Amino acid sequence: MAEALGDGTGDPLGRELSSLLRAWWENSVQAQGRKPTQEALARQIGVTQATLSRYLSPAHPLMAPADTVRVLHAALGAPPEELEKAVALACGVRSEQRPTASALMPARKRRLPEGRGARRNLAIAAMMAGALIAVWSVGRTVLETGRTVKPVAAPAHPNATQWPLVRKGETSSLTWTVQRLLKAHHHQLRTDGIFGSETRAQVIAFQKKRGLQPDGKVGKDTWPMLVLPASPGDTGPQVEAVQDLLHRAGQPSDITGVYTAATQRMVRSFQRQQGLPDTGAVDEKTWLSLTSTEPT
Repeated sequence: MAEALGDGTGDPLGRELSSLLRAWWENSVQAQGRKPTQEALARQIGVTQATLSRYLSPAHPLMAPADTVRVLHAALGAPPEELEKAVALACGVRSEQRPTASALMPARKRRLPEGRGARRNLAIAAMMAGALIAVWSVGRTVLETGRTVKPVAAPAHPNATQWPLVRKGETSSLTWTVQRLLKAHHHQLRTDGIFGSETRAQVIAFQKKRGLQPDGKVGKDTWPMLVLPASPGDTGPQVEAVQDLLHRAGQPSDITGVYTAATQRMVRSFQRQQGLPDTGAVDEKTWLSLTSTEPT
């Protein structure tokens, strides 16, 4: 079986497909009363665990082939009505909705007044030059310090002490984190990676219980009360959130909900990269770094 159709990192179809496949996996329950591990599922469908992890990662997806989508649908007992949509995404049948070169031609042929057009072109050129200089500067720093680019994920904010803001409409890994942590606090909701009305209502309920401003947004005041300590031997949605965020930060992790020795090693590695004490346990400062680190 082919393991990949193409890298969907910058493709909205790839991200949508990965979100759907991940929802199938998150919501699947086998005979033992829990979803299968990625390792077991990868063996079942005939791909490597690393490949399956990319299929299920909306943050940096790998486009699953249509035949693999069908096998996953059957293996996970996903809703029958969602198979057609998933196969269509895998085949890229919605690509005609994207702007084509011919569709853009009329806009390109329109002529602006000479002065205004020249000013606009100069502005665009200046922006491009600035971006190139920034890339060159980063490359020069790497060469001069002897560091490699791969191991360390870049902070999402210049000030690493800032919690991210997650609100209605978001579909990033942080939405999965919010939903899992709400479940760890015994809130009943779907974990589908979509910050919709249901998630917002549960965030508001959580905020009201803790005397916070009930705005339905997860920011600097809500995160510290939402996160929970996690350490070796722990189980539950908060551990799944840690494992997912580790994977997002470039520490490949199987999302099992069990804080194993492997999870502890990944946490310690991440903590060292971020200049934190490498305790192997996830405290508030580690949560802060995990949530404010951009996907690698």
